[in-house]
Amino acid sequence: MKWFPVILICFGVGFLLYNLQIVSFTPWSIMWPTLIIWLAVDQLVKIKKRQLGAEDSWDIVLWLIVLTVGVYMLLPIIGLPTPAIPWRVIWPLGLVLVGLLILFPQRGSFVKVDFRQKGKNWNGESRSSFVGDFTRGPGNWVLDDTSISHGIGSVNLDLTQAIIPNREVHIDVFGYVGEASIYLPPGLPFRAECSLRLGEITVLDHNESGTPRHVQTQSPDYDTATQKVNIRVHWKIGEISIRQIR
Repeated sequence: MKWFPVILICFGVGFLLYNLQIVSFTPWSIMWPTLIIWLAVDQLVKIKKRQLGAEDSWDIVLWLIVLTVGVYMLLPIIGLPTPAIPWRVIWPLGLVLVGLLILFPQRGSFVKVDFRQKGKNWNGESRSSFVGDFTRGPGNWVLDDTSISHGIGSVNLDLTQAIIPNREVHIDVFGYVGEASIYLPPGLPFRAECSLRLGEITVLDHNESGTPRHVQTQSPDYDTATQKVNIRVHWKIGEISIRQIR
């Protein structure tokens, strides 16, 4: 569908109704609230269609809040009554929610996302946190299958001196706002799949920025290698960086 002529027609009809004093608002005045509502609805539809290992309830809550904000901004512009926001109730409830997520990070599905494929036995390390930084390395440490779910902050994995087993090791990182950085030793075969809603992705010498971004690559000898790393990083807003020391 050609969206440009449709947008022109909508703007033309909107300004015509405004000039005839049928409506009291112009298309410009409702543009930003409408875009916010459209973005929230679009993301909620995508969440419903995609298939994850566990329900991504934090994402649903986030975009429902964005949708509510968009509707709240739009109502007074088009002349409809807007209820007052009970901030005295909302901000204490927000503090309670954050406290529960920090206190019970393994029980709440708000920040924990399971990337494991159905039927795959998982004996590795799983970490879940809401706010802060997660760092592993540099230095000698034993790498195992790792699943990290992070809310706000940074995730830094330095594999340059890690002890890597002679098999395919899976590293899954999921985050919302912040930075994810992974450093690989020279010559280690790897596969990388990175997605980002808004921000910048750098995998070796390949760089992409904007919204949304998706990068997928692997070493030429990955399929035949015995010692290798399979990396999947899914971030919402921020920066993803995978570099190999040379």
